[in-house]
Amino acid sequence: MKKQMLKRTLKFIFVIIIFVCIGMTNGKNRNTTVFESLVSNLITLPQKITNNINNWASKDKENIKNIEKLTEQNEKLAKENEELQRRMLDYEVLLSENIILKQKSQIEGSYPDYDVVVANVIYEPMNNWEEVYVIDKGSKDGVKPNMTVITTEGLVGYIESTTESTAKLISILDAGNSVSSRSTRTRDAVICKGNISLKDEEKLKIAAIPIGVEFVEGDKIETSGMGGVYPKGIAIGEIKEFIVKKNPTENEAILKTYVDFSKLETVAIIVK
Repeated sequence: MKKQMLKRTLKFIFVIIIFVCIGMTNGKNRNTTVFESLVSNLITLPQKITNNINNWASKDKENIKNIEKLTEQNEKLAKENEELQRRMLDYEVLLSENIILKQKSQIEGSYPDYDVVVANVIYEPMNNWEEVYVIDKGSKDGVKPNMTVITTEGLVGYIESTTESTAKLISILDAGNSVSSRSTRTRDAVICKGNISLKDEEKLKIAAIPIGVEFVEGDKIETSGMGGVYPKGIAIGEIKEFIVKKNPTENEAILKTYVDFSKLETVAIIVK
């Protein structure tokens, strides 16, 4: 009997303790226990992982879309750039053709008695002892050896040899070249010769000056038509210096060419 009463009393006390604990833990300012935090984290962890995976997948899809968009834009820009380059090339071809036609017209206007073929310089001298150029017109264009080469400014040189589509041009600055010339003022015949020490200044040495003839700075020199290579009356340059020697037969003069060989791009060959 006493044992039963004791059990009932203990049960009652235990129930009261439980209710008291529940009442104490229902307060608004109750601190979460370590065990409750652990349980809460374990419960919410799968949801957080799922959310993170979904967010990553969403961003990845967005990045893929952005990459595809950028790829399309790049392809479009590449096509537009290719089209612009093609148009630019066409424009440069037309511009080059117009320049050649203009220069041909200017040369024909300067030398109405000659038929000419206009050509572009495709090779320039690569050393200090020769003045050899290559142009992009040859035998199929009617160009032949010993033909005279000119620009609107004046005499350039002569054709030494040809292939079907190119020709070798020897300029008047070459040390092995000489031109039968005359003064437009005095009409005296002289010889213009290329000189290694003067060619970088685009100058020629004038020799075979008749005794008693004196040149002054600015005197113009042109081809005389003698020698069978260069036609008569093509401008060469102007006298820059007259050198008097002890022996009058050795008097010399220095001539500056009208043609600017440092900017030689287009020339004309007199074919008739």
